[in-house]
Amino acid sequence: MGKYDKDRHQKELAIRYCMARGVTPCLEVLVPSASDLSDIVETLTDIDVLGLEFIVDGGFRRTIFDCKTTNKMSPINRAFWAAGLATYTGCDDAVVILKNRAVYNHRISALQICVDLHDALSFEDLGRTFDQEFGKDNSYQSSIDRWNAIHEIYRSNSWSDGLYALGRNLAPVTHEPWRVFRRAVADMRNVRGQFDPAKDAHVALFLDVLSAVFMLWSSLGRDIRRFYDPKMTKDEFEKALRYYIWGGREAYQIRKEIRQRAEAAGSGQEFPAWDKLVALAGLVVTAPQEVFGCVSVCRDLAIRLVCGKNEDHDKRLSASFTSNRRARQFVMAIVDYMIAATGIPKDFSARVHNQLSGL
Repeated sequence: MGKYDKDRHQKELAIRYCMARGVTPCLEVLVPSASDLSDIVETLTDIDVLGLEFIVDGGFRRTIFDCKTTNKMSPINRAFWAAGLATYTGCDDAVVILKNRAVYNHRISALQICVDLHDALSFEDLGRTFDQEFGKDNSYQSSIDRWNAIHEIYRSNSWSDGLYALGRNLAPVTHEPWRVFRRAVADMRNVRGQFDPAKDAHVALFLDVLSAVFMLWSSLGRDIRRFYDPKMTKDEFEKALRYYIWGGREAYQIRKEIRQRAEAAGSGQEFPAWDKLVALAGLVVTAPQEVFGCVSVCRDLAIRLVCGKNEDHDKRLSASFTSNRRARQFVMAIVDYMIAATGIPKDFSARVHNQLSGL
C-alpha cells in the first residue's frame, strides 16, 4: 500500500478538483507544533490536500480539503474542526468531503465559518461546474499512484528526507519564504554528493524540489518587486536583497558578525552564489506573475520522468507550458542557480533542459 492510499478516492477527487480550478494541489501536508522545544518535531495533524491558488501578484489563497470516510464526528463538528485547522495554519477556507451527506442546516451553517461540507456525489457535481471532464485521470498529477511513485523515490533515498519535508510540508504553508528558501539551499548543499544526474529518479527528485522552490519564489518575487526601484543602483538593490533574504537588517548584521569571526578562523562566506542570486532576482522582477506556473510544470516533469510519457497528459502539460511565456527561462535560471549554490553536478542542467525540449 502506498503512502497516500488512505482515503484514496476522496483525495483523488480533491486533487482533480484543484486541477479543474487551475489550483496547485499539495498532498498530505504535515502540521507541526507551534513550539519547538524538543529534539523531535511533533506533528499535530495533517492536511489531506492543500490547494494553492495564485492571487494577482504573488499572494496565495490556501484551501484545505479534509477527507473523511468515517462518521465519528457530526458534519457541523467536523466543520468546526476544519475551521480551527484553517485558522491555525493560516489558510483561507476549507472543504470537507464526508462519507454521507450533511443536512442542509449544517451545510449552510458551515459556510458562516468558511467551510464547505460535501459528500463525494455533491463534490463531483460541484467539480463538473468547472470542468465537464472532472473526475477523469487527465493530467500527470491526477492519480494517487503517480504521487506514490514520487514518494517512493524519497523513501528509497533516506538522505532526501529533509528535502521531502521542506517541499511537501514547509513550502506550501510558510509565510516566511526567505527563511524556507535559505533552508532549501542549505539542505541541498548538505546532500550534494548523493545526487547522480545519470539516474532518472534523482533528476525527478530534483524537479520535485524545484516545484517547491518555485512556490517560494512566487512570494519572493512579489516582495522583491515591492522594494525594487528602477532608479536604484545595483549596490542599493543588493543591499535591500541581502537584508530581505536574511530576514531583515538586524538578522543580517548578526549573521555578518558571525561570518567575520568565521573568516578570521579561515572559514565563512556570503550567501551561496550571491551574484547569481542577484541576477535571478533581477530576472524575476521583470515578470513575477509568471513564476507560479512553473510549480506544476516541474512537478509534472518529475512524474513524467518516473512514470513514463502519456500523450493525453503531455497535451495538457504542453498547453500549460506554452501559455507561460517565461516558463523555460525561469526554470533554467532556477536550475542554474541551485546548481551553483548547492554544488550538485552541473549535468542536471542538461537533463532538465532535455525534459523541457521534449514538450
